[in-house]
Amino acid sequence: MSKICYAYGWNRFHRSRCPYDSRTPPNENARLSATGYVHLSGTGDDAYMAHVDHGMSPERRREQIVGYLSAHDRAGVGELSQVLRVSEVTVRKDLDTLESQGLLLRVHGGAMASGRGRLELHFATREQEHLEEKRRIAQAAAALVISGQSIFLDASTTALQVARLLKDRDDLTVVTNGLYTALELNFSAGITTIVVGGTMRHRSSSLVGNLNADLLQRLRVDIGFFGARAVTGDGMMETDIVESQLKQCLVQVSALTVGIVDSSKFGNTAFSVFALPNEIDRIITDTGAPAAIVEALCAQDIIVDLV
Repeated sequence: MSKICYAYGWNRFHRSRCPYDSRTPPNENARLSATGYVHLSGTGDDAYMAHVDHGMSPERRREQIVGYLSAHDRAGVGELSQVLRVSEVTVRKDLDTLESQGLLLRVHGGAMASGRGRLELHFATREQEHLEEKRRIAQAAAALVISGQSIFLDASTTALQVARLLKDRDDLTVVTNGLYTALELNFSAGITTIVVGGTMRHRSSSLVGNLNADLLQRLRVDIGFFGARAVTGDGMMETDIVESQLKQCLVQVSALTVGIVDSSKFGNTAFSVFALPNEIDRIITDTGAPAAIVEALCAQDIIVDLV
């Protein structure tokens, strides 16, 4: 019989045995895009329009401006005023604020998208995917960390959630290749953050490469936390070979290797395995993980926590 143990608020599969505010669109052709606009199929560039929300916060309104510019490259003040249902004075103030943050470039009569704005929008979109599951996974991961330890957090959006839970801790050393993770910990007085240098992968906002291969091999990390593009009974995988190689190095120097992966990645396959089953100590995921894969992992002496 399968055994399930309840501990720390989540279900734990033992090594011995395993059991396994959106609005209604105005018509049937409408759908909500990742940037928060309603898209009317078959209407071209005019398909994008903001929600009619007079109570929208300034932060949300500016997110919509960045999203609109990412889709259209540039827009005039009058155009944005109509799309957002706010005054041109408000739009100009928002554009000034966003330009000061490097998220767009002001041009005569309006603004155009910047590289940073597109990058942050892409990362924010990834971050919102399965967000509640990622937060629960992060809580379970953060509970494993104690003061005095050194840990690795990769560039995954789940690792960023872990960083947010750890940033008020004391006496921690965090090694990361994630730009957003490093920025999240930037003002944490009790945490020493070491950023692994290399070449930036724009789509994942990670630093990869072999510029510090010798340094990586000499590190000793108490716990390594790793996201993954895919998880099967064969291990944890990445689509990018260079990112996979960097993670392989960190797996080798981690005393405890912990996967932090939501269930949507289970059953997928990717190009390169960065952690084989015998190199993984634990995987924290959500309750949607397929039972067959959970069983296969447990059968190979991996602890799987379902949160």
